[in-house]
Amino acid sequence: MDIEKLKNLIESCHLNFLIGSGASRNHLGTLGNIEELLTELANSKFDEEKKILLDATIKYQYFIVAIKGNLEILDGDDDELNKTRKSYQSFIHSINYFLRRRKSNLLSKQANLFTTNMDLFLESTLELENAEYNDGFSGKLNAKYGTENFHNSIFKLSTHYDIRSEVPLFNLFKLHGSLNWLESEKGIEYDYGLKSLNDIAGIDCPEEDFISIHSDEGVPLNLTEISSKLEELGVVKKEVHEAFLAAYDKLVMINPTKDKFATTTQNLLFYELLRMYSNHLERENSVLFVFGFSFADEHVREITKRVALANPTLLIIIFAYNQEAKVSIEGLIGQKSNIIILAPEEGQAGYTLGTINEKFFKNVITKIEDQNKVANV
Repeated sequence: MDIEKLKNLIESCHLNFLIGSGASRNHLGTLGNIEELLTELANSKFDEEKKILLDATIKYQYFIVAIKGNLEILDGDDDELNKTRKSYQSFIHSINYFLRRRKSNLLSKQANLFTTNMDLFLESTLELENAEYNDGFSGKLNAKYGTENFHNSIFKLSTHYDIRSEVPLFNLFKLHGSLNWLESEKGIEYDYGLKSLNDIAGIDCPEEDFISIHSDEGVPLNLTEISSKLEELGVVKKEVHEAFLAAYDKLVMINPTKDKFATTTQNLLFYELLRMYSNHLERENSVLFVFGFSFADEHVREITKRVALANPTLLIIIFAYNQEAKVSIEGLIGQKSNIIILAPEEGQAGYTLGTINEKFFKNVITKIEDQNKVANV
């Protein structure tokens, strides 16, 4: 993509970002075939006891691969975590730079971050960067969540002359819930100590009771094969499986199943978040940058397609991981004049949040700085 065009978009459009699980790899794994397995299980004819056993087996693997690693995000230290953390940090740093240097009074100094991830990389990175952000919570000691808490602006007044300036702000919309949300009688509260996550991690799940959903060669198994493997090894439903599911179900999130759209629309909070996603894309002169998102999520995909047709001033720029992912996304979302899908050339390293920042956004920063130097001469 032409860097000059990208610079003009960033300077003159409402900024929106859609971030999927690919942005958090390699510290956190992606879904794999978990969604297909859980969907198939929900529609299967296994007896109730077998369903519980299969449900616990599948969700435990999902927990190990994609959820448990959140306990390390704030203060862990290993190569993959640091690499992922650095990718997020460089990305947020760049967007914050753009917002600070916006000169137009017609556009607010805000960027909307929409994510289907439940992980805590965005929150931890925004705090590391000392960026102002709104995650839907109000209050400090007993923070409560509500969509009415969005759409606020922050201004600072100078000490002597009462000159008012807008402070850059990130709006963080977690479309599928979050691991720092805790459901109570009062609504959604902030889970400061990640109690729900620690409760799951604290359950002793013996390896012989929670088998892998892959073959010895690492090939994903289908539901029938997992069931046969459980029978072969003599694994039966135990109290530990029910204890794990009871703790897991306390997480405030949309489970990865094909019917999650139906679940979402039945839940007022998640329905409201999807409506806000749609509303922001319907605004005139908006741009949506998409990272690490495959568009396999039907509800987000259909809303995006509908708005792309309804709003000709919306531009969607999708960064596909590689050429194969680009072909897959084109098949799911279709080809439209206001949708651009970018991917690295065959044989080049796949796009990650870090490489996208280095290849595109840092070049925009350089261009803006070069133009400012010329203007100041």
